[in-house]
Amino acid sequence: MNPFLIGAGMFGGLLAVLSVGVPIAFALLSIALVSLFVTGGGWDALNLIASTYWGSVATFTLTSVPMFMFMGAIISASGMGARLYSALATILDGVPGGLAVATTLACGVMAAVSGSSVATAAAIGGFAVSEMRRHEVPEGRACGAVAAGGTLGILLPPSIPLIIYSVIAEQSIGKLFVATLVPGAIMAGAFGVYQIFLAMRDRVRGDALRGRRTRPLASVSERIVALKDVGPFALLILIILGSLYRGLATPQEAASLGIVASLVLAGVVYRELSWTTFRQILVDAARSSVMILAVISSAIVFGYVMTTSQVAASLTQAIAQAHVQPWVLFISINVLLIFLGCFMETIAIIVVTMPVLVPVVQAYHWNLIWFGVVVVINMEMALIHPPVGLNLFVVQSVAPDVPLRRIVLGTLPYVFIMMGVLALIGVFPSVSTMLLGAG
Repeated sequence: MNPFLIGAGMFGGLLAVLSVGVPIAFALLSIALVSLFVTGGGWDALNLIASTYWGSVATFTLTSVPMFMFMGAIISASGMGARLYSALATILDGVPGGLAVATTLACGVMAAVSGSSVATAAAIGGFAVSEMRRHEVPEGRACGAVAAGGTLGILLPPSIPLIIYSVIAEQSIGKLFVATLVPGAIMAGAFGVYQIFLAMRDRVRGDALRGRRTRPLASVSERIVALKDVGPFALLILIILGSLYRGLATPQEAASLGIVASLVLAGVVYRELSWTTFRQILVDAARSSVMILAVISSAIVFGYVMTTSQVAASLTQAIAQAHVQPWVLFISINVLLIFLGCFMETIAIIVVTMPVLVPVVQAYHWNLIWFGVVVVINMEMALIHPPVGLNLFVVQSVAPDVPLRRIVLGTLPYVFIMMGVLALIGVFPSVSTMLLGAG
């Protein structure tokens, strides 16, 4: 059977099953099983599915996924996020657009210790949106800052999607984490510049309502005191990223240290961790981890079928023989990922497309570490553009009275900012690899 027809049938069937509301893990597995049964010769072809399904998640690298999920759940449930946002808002008091910039910074810091965009947006969103609206910041703009800031959770390490990409592409997760630091800083900086620009534009237009002051500026002593709530997060980041960058710990060891440190901070320092809360944290972390690992297992079986049916190899060979210009291929891949982001969740996109795209990228001798950063930036956009953008719905859940249309309009400019950063990374790949050279 023609491999291209098999591939088209598998992707078409997957989109059809997803469109009727079947969870992504079951959709991937069911299409893979049916395809393998039809193309592989009946029941005998299914003998290896059990071992493939189990072996896909029984790897040392993926043990860091539930560990980082656990750490993120501790931080989200303990109230540390609220302290962080309040501290940054105090430190930036008086800066044009200071509350929005504080939201971006808080999301960036949360991202560096949680690894999840949804967890970041949820942890910061509730009080950030209400605080900005209390200061007359337009609700669409406030929600947009939270939704976009939350996407930093999958760009800055520890990033769950990057861990999954590292398994599929067989790349060092430590190097991938380091490669995202500069692009992540550029992205956060671009968000902040845009937010300051909006605030200054309002002042030039004479709009006195937006961002009007309801209290005196924070004093120097108040700003210094606020630093004490930023310090714990700085310590966590130092433990996780510092140990990874210096080669002192593996991602799994760094996650273990982060869990211990976050438990000490939440339970001993801040005393905000009861047994009831801790039990709920365990349940939430387990539920999220099982969901992610189920998607990974099903997707790897899906990729196994595509490999055994020669779909990936045939596509790679066809592209190589067509002599497609590198820039055309780069744009095409990004358009594909953005398109899939309209219908699928980020982890699902990675596990479905990477088994096909990674061999193509290797055929063009592109750096797979750099390509991982490109993929994750695309996934950031998928989180905040409709119709599936998860962060849009997370923000709506914490601000249910704000229409989804206003949230989308407030978030849309950030999509274009991300496109600009993506273009920068595409034209200057060294932006994402410069620290690797230095290390």
